[in-house]
Amino acid sequence: MYLTTDKLDPNRQNKVESFDQNLLEILPNDYLDFLRKFGTGGYCGEVYITYPDSQIIPSTFKDYTDLWELNNSYNAEDLLTSIQIGSTANGDIICVTEHKIGKIFILPRYSMEIIAFATFDDAIKSFITNEKAMIYFDPDFDRELEQISLIKSVGGLIDILPIHETFLQRFSYDFAANENTQPQYFFRKIGGWVTFDLVYKNSIYIKFQNQYCNEVLPITNFLKEYAE
Repeated sequence: MYLTTDKLDPNRQNKVESFDQNLLEILPNDYLDFLRKFGTGGYCGEVYITYPDSQIIPSTFKDYTDLWELNNSYNAEDLLTSIQIGSTANGDIICVTEHKIGKIFILPRYSMEIIAFATFDDAIKSFITNEKAMIYFDPDFDRELEQISLIKSVGGLIDILPIHETFLQRFSYDFAANENTQPQYFFRKIGGWVTFDLVYKNSIYIKFQNQYCNEVLPITNFLKEYAE
């Protein structure tokens, strides 16, 4: 698995070990191992892996237990005792519950059918539909995100296409994703990426780690110059 940076959260292992013992007994071992090794962040642009949150699902869905088809495999009590451990780009919820230890559940946003997996690894990989896709992890440690708007103050848009073309000529990146829609170019030297919104054509996004603020300057200065 490719890491978008070599600067991971130095406290990631201590954070896991500080979890309540009862919580540690519920959480999947491969999920805990992932947090110890890499911390939290984005997996292949499809899954966002978080530290466990035991409050968000009960507080959000206590009055909406009919959003999914509940049964003996995952019932209303399971829902109201679920612990969220991640989410997806589509808004699906990844969770575990104290009454079904050893199972990882997906609460889909656009379906009523709850999906169960035996391992955390199987759960997150199920969202990678392209077998040839680059498997990567983008940690959120020390994260900074900057948006460059291409919306003119007097209306209209600055043309994103020549900016994109010149960017590709000037900068060498490590690898790219979503090249035909919203191309994302990864630079390990800044601990992040640059994304061109070629769908709406109104924004460019730069994600980097704050400790690389000097290294990212040539990229941000170039993009801002074109956006002015």
